[in-house]
Amino acid sequence: MHVPEEIRAEAAALIDHHARGLWKPSDADRRTAVALFRFLETGLPLTGEQVRSALAHAEPSDGATERLLQLLRMTAGLLDDAPAAEGADGRDAVDHVCLLLDAMALSRPAEH
Repeated sequence: MHVPEEIRAEAAALIDHHARGLWKPSDADRRTAVALFRFLETGLPLTGEQVRSALAHAEPSDGATERLLQLLRMTAGLLDDAPAAEGADGRDAVDHVCLLLDAMALSRPAEH
């Protein structure tokens, strides 16, 4: 399995869908992203424990939101594997996830 490559590809796809307006994160998605964004704002590296903590408070989902939650679960697993996470592919994958979280956290709330 090529987990870093899969994470990077999925994060890139969600970034693209978000940027083109094909996917608008729900309020629950945004709350999860904001929780992780707050960790990122500390300047410390994201950890698997931080991701799992945010997921523990995530609301039930469907569709694209489930894709996001699965991506975050995979990212937590990658972050737990220090050698893989610290390799070039791992860093690239985590960087893409962080870009997605930034975009989501800074996006406008979904209109009802």
